[in-house]
Amino acid sequence: MQCSGCGTTGTGAYCVQCGHRLAPPDSEDQGGAFWAEDEPTNVSAPAEAAGPSTCPDYPWAGGGVGPQLAPPPGPPQRPGWPLAIGAALAVGLLVLGIGGGVVWFLTSEDEEPAAVSTETVSTDAPSTPTSTDTGDPAPTTSTVTTTTTTTTDAAPTISATDELNDLRDESLTRLYTDGRWAVSLSAKQDGTRDDRQVTSSGSHVFRLPDILELHEGYDSVYSSTTDVYLLKAEDLGSTTGPDGDRIWMTIVDPGGLSSRDDAERWCADEFPWLSGDDLDNACYPRQLRSP
Repeated sequence: MQCSGCGTTGTGAYCVQCGHRLAPPDSEDQGGAFWAEDEPTNVSAPAEAAGPSTCPDYPWAGGGVGPQLAPPPGPPQRPGWPLAIGAALAVGLLVLGIGGGVVWFLTSEDEEPAAVSTETVSTDAPSTPTSTDTGDPAPTTSTVTTTTTTTTDAAPTISATDELNDLRDESLTRLYTDGRWAVSLSAKQDGTRDDRQVTSSGSHVFRLPDILELHEGYDSVYSSTTDVYLLKAEDLGSTTGPDGDRIWMTIVDPGGLSSRDDAERWCADEFPWLSGDDLDNACYPRQLRSP
């Protein structure tokens, strides 16, 4: 194809010497109409007056003479800003994606210990003592409360039997069994039932505490004017029976009684509201002699 500017024949779309578009000789330049408005140099001098094929008249072709024409524009270039913007957006998205991944990774790494820490705090602390680096158990502080209880020995409880025996021993040290007369105000053993007398609790059955209480009552009344003794039936020869070692007797010796009649008159004077068997049950003559 021949250059329309300098007449150089070549291949391709543009002349390698002057840069004009090459057109086939027998065909009409289809792009002439498109480039006619943008390239006024397309209507320059014909090829016959152009001179040699080296195009010396054009400064860009190596010559210094000839009309100073602006070089024809190069091949059409599509605007590049959409591509640049797209590339920038792609790079921005890539950066954001990488940054978001890094942030997520760092955040997830930071949150892991927090979740473990929360679980550890909510767990009950171990009850076993912790150990130091040396393997020895950690020292613990314990408070020991010592309670001192002072007990006072209670006075030993004396049973009714012991008290009766003590009173009997004391009475035997004072008793004279010379045959004089005295009276018996009570003669009972443990469990005796007396329908004519009652205990302080209202019972007719006398136990040892009741016998002791009855004797103390008589002693408080007569001990100031007469001799009062607590004896067992076996201590006097005037009593007989298989239970002499069990019967407890309260004996009162008013003195001056020389016969049984004297003893009966004394009982009648002391218990004027009683007579017959009731009087004998409350006051009965006894002669003080050895068994």
